[in-house]
Amino acid sequence: MALLVVYVGVTTQVAMTGSTDYAYDRAFEAHWSDVFRFALAWTNDWAEAEDLTQEAYLRLWNHRARLDWDRPVLPWLLVTVRRLATDRFRRIRRRLLAAPEPASLDAAVQARWLDVQAAMTELSPLERSALVMTAIEGATYEEAAVVLSTTAGALRAAVSRARTKLETA
Repeated sequence: MALLVVYVGVTTQVAMTGSTDYAYDRAFEAHWSDVFRFALAWTNDWAEAEDLTQEAYLRLWNHRARLDWDRPVLPWLLVTVRRLATDRFRRIRRRLLAAPEPASLDAAVQARWLDVQAAMTELSPLERSALVMTAIEGATYEEAAVVLSTTAGALRAAVSRARTKLETA
């Protein structure tokens, strides 16, 4: 058994952790960079690779009691990342297949789309994420604020700024 001290805000929580928790900690320290590099190679996107790596370790944590810790854990993590990345690609593919063909749009619509696309690159990451999550994905301000680690008010302001910037483009 190992003593684990967790700092949460001003309070301190102390808990006794078992050998599986200690094995998880060792696996995290030993393999994080390997798993991240593997995810980055799959996605070619730094943020997405971080997300996939975190999700793989979350799944490892959830399965820690059922794993055989005498066997290497890196292959398990890499297979998990590969499966998560494959699921991500499938979701993207489904969205792209559901989208209308650009060739079917008339020239005026295509030109406007290029203007919107250029204007979107001028938005800050928060403004772009907030706008996409609320206007396109249909998330509420509260849901998007939780995902983006901000407040609903800050998110409303970011969406408002993004819409203003897009209207003036």
